[in-house]
Amino acid sequence: MPTGSTFFTYLALQIATQLVLVVRVIMSRRPVPATLAWLAVLILLPAVGIIVYLLVGENRLGSRRVRRYVELTRGVEQQAVPMWRHEHAVSSRFDERWGYIARFGAVTTGLPPLRGNRLSLINDSEGMLDAIARDIELAESHVHILTYIWMPGGRPAVVVDALLRAAGRGVQCRVLVDAVGSKHFLRSADVERLRGGGVKVVASLPVNPLRMLFSRMDLRNHRKLAVIDGRIAYVGSQNMTDSSFRSTSRRKTGAWIDATLRIDGPAAQALAIVFLRDWALDSGKDPGDLRPFLPEMPIRTGADGSHEGDAVAQIIPSGPGGAGGAPEAIHQALLTTIYSAREELLMTTPYFVPDEATRMALQAASLRGVRVTLIMPSISDSPLVAAASRSHYLDLLESGVRIMHYQKGLLHAKTVTVDRQIALIGSANLDARSFWLNFEVTAFIYDDDFASQVRFMQTDYLTHSTEVELHQWRKRSSFVVFRDSAAQLLGPLL
Repeated sequence: MPTGSTFFTYLALQIATQLVLVVRVIMSRRPVPATLAWLAVLILLPAVGIIVYLLVGENRLGSRRVRRYVELTRGVEQQAVPMWRHEHAVSSRFDERWGYIARFGAVTTGLPPLRGNRLSLINDSEGMLDAIARDIELAESHVHILTYIWMPGGRPAVVVDALLRAAGRGVQCRVLVDAVGSKHFLRSADVERLRGGGVKVVASLPVNPLRMLFSRMDLRNHRKLAVIDGRIAYVGSQNMTDSSFRSTSRRKTGAWIDATLRIDGPAAQALAIVFLRDWALDSGKDPGDLRPFLPEMPIRTGADGSHEGDAVAQIIPSGPGGAGGAPEAIHQALLTTIYSAREELLMTTPYFVPDEATRMALQAASLRGVRVTLIMPSISDSPLVAAASRSHYLDLLESGVRIMHYQKGLLHAKTVTVDRQIALIGSANLDARSFWLNFEVTAFIYDDDFASQVRFMQTDYLTHSTEVELHQWRKRSSFVVFRDSAAQLLGPLL
């Protein structure tokens, strides 16, 4: 009798939990396919479905964490924007073609497009580490670094050494790393050296059993940025790693190929805002007065009175749960950018698992005559992601999209150029994880010269790539098609 009673109690609890979750799924206003998929899992596989849904069914950061974020970062943009407005902020109507992208970014994130920037592109991993180290050596006030992965030892040691020297001369140095992506770094001697030398190191989104009860564990801070004295900043795809990262005898991906933007100008301060908000969230400390982090930066003028380094740049961050950036900001801004293309759209990404809206936008662009080219690595460090990516190829190829596989390493750069006039560079991949689950940041550059530089880099990737041919792709076996299609079902988690 006790056994039977226990069974019926368990069954009643399971049914009650099912009903609650079914109602929650229906009320969550998800896309219809996602809603139907969750309903099917919860009804047909109740025991497994309940556990999976509670773990990854919702983008939960935890209500306490979101409240703390709002409390600690309230007024950050209100302090910053007036400092820029009189000299650097550009009206969102500055360009009749790209202005609506800028307006969207400003409204959703609070960060306007800013003029007066000198921009440079770094596509050499070791060179990027050396450049950051050189700028840290010249720091006078503060150095802020945020990265998803920090590789212990190796070439990134030049940055560790530079931080220690900076802290030794009184510069405030703060390092924020993702708790999962940088787990090896957080246990390494490098962290002990940094903390011992006065550098503050904090783990973002820590993982522990208690937190699993209140928030989703696979929401990660995937941003990569550095800010020095509020004047110089770096943003792009490269973690604190060198080109040998994750290339082993077992997994021969080749050199990691990244792209990083160096900013000398007011847009560096927009990245400073992104860092300070994330730092406040994970350190629990109010950033307070922002003036030390946002020094005055007069517009530079040449001998003839013309403005020097007058590129317009806009920083757009995004993050789940309303903390760390507007949800879907990068996704929606990217869609707007794709639909604005008239002649050419060149995109590089290491992981391509698009949602339906992004895939259809690419197909629509190609069908209306835009030359759409996707460049991805031939060998991925994640076979499952690569399989999910391939499941989208046929639809894209049939729409005229050109797909290229880069052969000289793991192409990790996340870049977009449109009509040689606008460039995007940042941390976000073309996948659902970057769009909805990760904290990401992308720089939108409204400048012909810089867009041409990024495009030149992209065309160099093309010379080392092979094209995926439609007639060959159609010859794949049924088993391969099924395998890739099955992997696509996991797209939202990849």
